[in-house]
Amino acid sequence: MDDTSIIELYWNRDEQTIAETDKKYGKLCYCLAENILKRREDSEECVSDAFMKVWNSIPDDRPEHFQLIYARS
Repeated sequence: MDDTSIIELYWNRDEQTIAETDKKYGKLCYCLAENILKRREDSEECVSDAFMKVWNSIPDDRPEHFQLIYARS
């Protein structure tokens, strides 16, 4: 799924968007978090918190590209 479609799911408050975000960006996010935190449990919590932050930020701001969400955080 492309970023525009994922953003549209967030905008529509569709819970499927978390699964789609995880499918597209999960491996990268978990890898980065594990390299920094060194504990799987902490990494899972960090990625979950990041996805929740994106979920909460989309209704107020509609980015053109998904990566811009993380850059603003």
